[in-house]
Amino acid sequence: MNRYWWDSGTDRRIHWKAWDKLCVPKKYGGLGFKDLRAFNLAMLGKQIGSNPSFCWRSIMTAKSIICSGIRRRIGNGESTLIWTHPWIQDGQDPMVQTEMPMQLEGAKVVGLIDQQTGTWDHSILTDLFQPSDVANILKIPVSPEYDDTWYWHGDPIRIYSVKCGYRLIVGDYESGIGTFTKWLTLWKLKIPPKWKMFLWRAICDILPTTTNLLIKRVDMDPHCAMCEISQEDTMHALVLCEFAKNIWEQSNLPIPNIVTNAFHIWFGELLNVLDSDGVLYASSIL
Repeated sequence: MNRYWWDSGTDRRIHWKAWDKLCVPKKYGGLGFKDLRAFNLAMLGKQIGSNPSFCWRSIMTAKSIICSGIRRRIGNGESTLIWTHPWIQDGQDPMVQTEMPMQLEGAKVVGLIDQQTGTWDHSILTDLFQPSDVANILKIPVSPEYDDTWYWHGDPIRIYSVKCGYRLIVGDYESGIGTFTKWLTLWKLKIPPKWKMFLWRAICDILPTTTNLLIKRVDMDPHCAMCEISQEDTMHALVLCEFAKNIWEQSNLPIPNIVTNAFHIWFGELLNVLDSDGVLYASSIL
């Protein structure tokens, strides 16, 4: 797929960015392509239900994914095991942290509820659990009129979906320090898709400038084809070259006057100072 994305169909092209980087969501600087292994596992997870198919019972690869995302919602506590089921409302670890006494193996949450008041029994909680567990348990609402149920953690409607499973597998993304952070602004610009792709490549510094082509071991003259003075990198080609400077001056746009060799920093400042029409105009110039 990476070869298909970068090739022209007639000859082999340079793979400017690794496939795993292209699979990063757009708001974190990738193109949002699916990691097929993660997507397939997420789809396997969708097979689970009240009557699992033979395929599901045969293919257990996705079991750990399902187990890591499900939680128990406490109603009357009669069907939830205290030390075996994930029922603590903690985003990091839903299991009780206090070591289990051997005599309480198989004990259920209903034993922690005062049946007279329908609330947690403080004396039992403080006798059995360490303070952090007590605090977490007291946060959980009790509904004695309802049975305990399973739900999917982290989803607004508490139901497993392929999208939820995929996000769990690939994990969270974070923008690195000093990197471009306005990806959502870029992808929402009302400009042609080819322009967005060009800007994405410029921000990622994977345009075929002489500097980048030399890094890819393409033998060529390193100088800019326009000025024939400086070595051509992304910032030089689009902003600093005398040819580019003349065009920006004629545009009458309030171009950021900052000292940087990183195009993504310059473009980020450009987005800060221009309105939507100005960004459209600047994008067309780039």
